[in-house]
Amino acid sequence: MIFSTQDVQRYSEIVGALSASNVPFQTESVSGGGGEGGGYGFATTYHILVRPEDIRLANELVHHRR
Repeated sequence: MIFSTQDVQRYSEIVGALSASNVPFQTESVSGGGGEGGGYGFATTYHILVRPEDIRLANELVHHRR
């Protein structure tokens, strides 16, 4: 996993950067809240995954670009 966020805008920025650089990725999403005893809010966490051979490039794109 290269990045995890609940911020949809940040998720979109990162996915856009990976796509623009032709880095293949997958997204896992985990939703929580709203169920019985789960409170009133809903939250989705997005986990962005890349292949092991793409970790270095993905890390540069995600964590070191501005």
